[in-house]
Amino acid sequence: MMAVLLGFTIKDWLIAATSVLLLLCILEIRKLKKSIAQEVKRRILPQLALEFNSDVSGDDAGFYLKNESFFLARDIQFQDIELTLDDLGYKVGLILKFAALDSLKPQEKEKLHFKVFDRNQSFLPEVTERIIPHLISISFKVKVNYSNIENLKSSIVFSKREGNFFPEDIEFRA
Repeated sequence: MMAVLLGFTIKDWLIAATSVLLLLCILEIRKLKKSIAQEVKRRILPQLALEFNSDVSGDDAGFYLKNESFFLARDIQFQDIELTLDDLGYKVGLILKFAALDSLKPQEKEKLHFKVFDRNQSFLPEVTERIIPHLISISFKVKVNYSNIENLKSSIVFSKREGNFFPEDIEFRA
């Protein structure tokens, strides 16, 4: 084996080194193509923002979803939110269910409609009307699934901390 390696000429070594370098370049190009394709998908997906208005003195209190991009957001669905509230020392389990939105135009902001249910899936209309003040101090997460005009699906998880929502996790699906 050593005799074979020693028998290589400079030309043979240059060809071998060039082949290895070419192979590494091809692998890097393939990796960059995937990265570019993912970035293109990311740029054509709508950027959503979730806002919480806790001012119960008017009709403005509630959750708002805003499309902060230049692309239409479609088929907007919200996962149910399970909450545990402390009501005079008793732990009360509730579920917030948001109504889906067909679409959200670029730069459009829409108030979200939701209903509150107990753990047995019984609708609680009186709690739905009065829950906003109880949501001010607690932390929870909201997962939003949506797609763009080309039906590229995506989801984002918003985490509520200190009265505001922050994007925590964005997932792109083919």
